[in-house]
Amino acid sequence: MERQINKLDRADVDRVYRGSGSKPYDPMVMLKMVLYQYLKGHQSPATWHEEAILNKAMQWLGRGYVPSRRAWYDFRDRAGQFIEQLHRQGIGRALDEGHLDPSVGVQDGTAVAACASRHRMVNRPTLEKRTEQLDAIIRGEFDDEVPKWVPPTDSGKQDLAERMKQASEILGERIEKNGTKPSDKRKDPDKIQVSLSDPPAPLGRDKLKVFRPLYTVQYVVAPMSHLILSYCCEPTATDAGTLAPMIDKTQQAVRGGLKTMMADAAYCSIVDLQDCQQRNIELLAPVQANSFTESKKQANPSQQISRDEFEWDEAQQCYRCPQGHRLDYRDRTRKQRHSGRQLWESRYRCDPVHCGACPLADKCLRPGSACRTMKRLEGQELLDSQREKMATEEAQSRYHLRGQTVELAYADSKGNRRLTRFHGRGPTRARTETGLMVVAQNLRRLDRLEQDLLNPDNKAT
Repeated sequence: MERQINKLDRADVDRVYRGSGSKPYDPMVMLKMVLYQYLKGHQSPATWHEEAILNKAMQWLGRGYVPSRRAWYDFRDRAGQFIEQLHRQGIGRALDEGHLDPSVGVQDGTAVAACASRHRMVNRPTLEKRTEQLDAIIRGEFDDEVPKWVPPTDSGKQDLAERMKQASEILGERIEKNGTKPSDKRKDPDKIQVSLSDPPAPLGRDKLKVFRPLYTVQYVVAPMSHLILSYCCEPTATDAGTLAPMIDKTQQAVRGGLKTMMADAAYCSIVDLQDCQQRNIELLAPVQANSFTESKKQANPSQQISRDEFEWDEAQQCYRCPQGHRLDYRDRTRKQRHSGRQLWESRYRCDPVHCGACPLADKCLRPGSACRTMKRLEGQELLDSQREKMATEEAQSRYHLRGQTVELAYADSKGNRRLTRFHGRGPTRARTETGLMVVAQNLRRLDRLEQDLLNPDNKAT
């Protein structure tokens, strides 16, 4: 940390502290201490305070600094204003020194638990009831025993009231979004919940299948140097819609040198392929269904004949079934996709006369259906082309690097550095913690690359 941070330009850091009152502790010294703590797996400012008193390495890095707990928390909040600039400095130095090939990036995401209890999620009736009770308590008009969920101090009550107001707005948006879904996918509004501890955090299942408030972290990693080229942390429970923003962010960090992106099937939709095409980026990602769908197919081999056995006739703009009959165009509808995008979905149908006399009718038609229907999304040819490309031996050989790259970065973050739960509430603090972790990992890796270059015969196995 001492060696690498001394090489950084501190102008962006000093700009955050300029004109902020009394003279602060040197932020670059505190940054060394904080990043060292991140490598040890300590992300809590309260732990930094204890380590600064007890840990000799912290005392050496800090030159005797013993900041208060409040100073550590303030530093973490201010770090969010300059951590992205420091990350790009590190990537730029790796480019200048020849440690990094920016042409290939590997993207994946992971869920990290929010700083919120999974036992403090409420639905609309409960939130409305608690809001009324808290308002009465703040006004001094509550005659019953004060509930245990109410903070004892006035400032705590005001903080909870603000979070309840934010939670009410977010819950209303979730209920409204749920109402736009098809009836078969719509949930009971009273079963839609929001977290009172961290309202923006969406609810989903983490890697241990625990339903809780969480954030999704995205990394783009260089496959050879294992440096993290770009990162993000968003209040979402899915990877959908993150490919294009991460490509743009990576291009800014590597000065436009990215040419190929590798990812898994979650990042390979028609919209994603269109975004890559517009940016002249080659996407190496599979199109096939996930392993859960494949296992269902294997468990039920007698299911309906799949769409893969139907051939698309580009010249006639129709499908042909395994028996050679045409499925002609009938109508089309708009389908919602991520990032607010919409695609046309066309429907093609075979003549019932052919389906009724077909020897494959038992396997092709659903119960009660008189004819087979196929749906085709606008841009389906991109998926078909991607599927053919990924089936080649060359693509498979290149794609083999993906699992050896980004999974190692997450294994280091979550296994060695214990980034399994954020310690600050809200998206801003979650992004700051993610950035601090990435900078700590990158500086450690960059230092190893520089030392290996100086001592080529002394490389670790």
